[in-house]
Amino acid sequence: MATRTLDTDDFIPQWNALDRRERFRLRRLVRLGRPIDDPGKARLARAYADVQRGRIWIRLFWWWFVPGLAIALGVAAQLHPLVIGVVLALAAQAVLTRRNLGRVERVNARALGG
Repeated sequence: MATRTLDTDDFIPQWNALDRRERFRLRRLVRLGRPIDDPGKARLARAYADVQRGRIWIRLFWWWFVPGLAIALGVAAQLHPLVIGVVLALAAQAVLTRRNLGRVERVNARALGG
């Protein structure tokens, strides 16, 4: 069975029809790069990732991330050494989330029929 990415007109009503907890669970699984076993939810997760990747702050990620990280590290260095660690941990989380948004289709290939 061939799968297709949901377009925005199909995605939004299906996403909003989900229970609030299920939406949070799918968001978390996509951000963490974890597989989803249910084919319907996997297609919805792929559509969610497509919508997120289409947003301006993800498309221009490296343009705002690198200067923002430099500024945040400069401020953190003035405050406390532990704050530098917090800034680096948040930066790593942002980079991994961006990477995992692109990996949704590969991670869920079995559920998507591929």
